[in-house]
Amino acid sequence: MRFFGRLAWSFISLLAVILAMLFATSNTQTVTLRLWPLEGTFGLAVWIIVLGAAATGALFGGGLVWLSLVAAKARNWRLQRRLGKAEKRAVSAEAELDAVTSDTAPSSSQATTLPSRQ
Repeated sequence: MRFFGRLAWSFISLLAVILAMLFATSNTQTVTLRLWPLEGTFGLAVWIIVLGAAATGALFGGGLVWLSLVAAKARNWRLQRRLGKAEKRAVSAEAELDAVTSDTAPSSSQATTLPSRQ
């Protein structure tokens, strides 16, 4: 299943690169850009502006996704630490319960025991 996912991702990536190349070769017109606070103007090809904006957006979006993954991993680490502490408390509570029940257990062989966690 993982193979098909990687194959599909490779196909989509290859298709995106081919479309970008076609876009770049068919849009060679020059656009004059003038940024408001600055006085100068400069001309660039349309494909440079469009693909540059797309790349900037992809990098910005990827950065946001990466930050959310870091937050999710930190939450996972915190919850795993809490789970480890809770498991230790459960084991010690079971040991205390076994000690108390063995001290006050009736002499018959029908003493009930709790199932242990494995």
